[in-house]
This record gives sequence, structure tokens and C-alpha cells, in this order.
Amino acid sequence: MRRNIWAAVAVAIVLAGACSEESTGATDPPADDVVLRVVVEGEVAADWTLAALEEAVPFSEMTIDGDTQNGPLLSAVLAASGVDEWDSGEVLGFGEGRVFEVGLDISSSSINDGWILDVTNKGSLKLASVDLPRQQWVRDVGEINIP
Repeated sequence: MRRNIWAAVAVAIVLAGACSEESTGATDPPADDVVLRVVVEGEVAADWTLAALEEAVPFSEMTIDGDTQNGPLLSAVLAASGVDEWDSGEVLGFGEGRVFEVGLDISSSSINDGWILDVTNKGSLKLASVDLPRQQWVRDVGEINIP
């Protein structure tokens, strides 16, 4: 199971990248400026650039563990990607304070308005939440996969 997660994460890192007009197959690489790919049942639902996110989804600001997080709410990005109903998903990227890839399994019932995709100083996304310990935050989020 862990190998499958690491393999999926490795693929997500290669695919990391914003919202194009056309959906392509999940194996097609995104454009260079894509920061987030949303995949639903193996098909690309959305490729998001930072500019497209800013235009399509309201940004929020919240303080978590004394740090200000600024970006779109996870639920808003999923809704803007056409994901209305879902039970489980996986956020793929790097772990907080770690140099290896991680995946965070999430369920629709576990997220609320306290889950944010913070836009970092380097222009990548970081999943942070008041409901998660900092060590479970996902840095350099490249893909959200909804099976």
C-alpha cells in the first residue's frame, strides 16, 4: 500500500502544475504554469494556475498556529473544479519539514472552512488546517485525487 502511495506521489510531482480550458487524460503532463491538478476517477477535472485560482475562487486569510495562511479554501477549489459530491480523496505533495513526498487521505466529512490551500512565498500551494497538526500539512501540493 505504501509503495502505491509513493508511486502516486511521484507521478503527482511530475504532474504538478493551473486551470486549462481543456481536460486531458490524467497521464498527460500539465502546462508549466499549472500549480494544482484535480483528478476525479482517473480523469483530469481541472488544471489550476495561480492566476486562474485567483480569478475563479475567493481567497481567504486565517491564522493557524500563529502563522497567517492566505489562499483559497480546499472546499472552494474542489467545487470550482466540478467536484460536488465525494467521499474520499488524497492530497499529494511534500510533508511539512520533510524532504520526501507525502499523501494525505481526506474525506468530505472531515473538511470545513478551516482547510486552506495557502499560497506560499515561492508560488506553490500548502494545505494547512486548524484540524491538522503542523507535521501533517502538505507542502508543494501538486494534485488532489478523488477516486
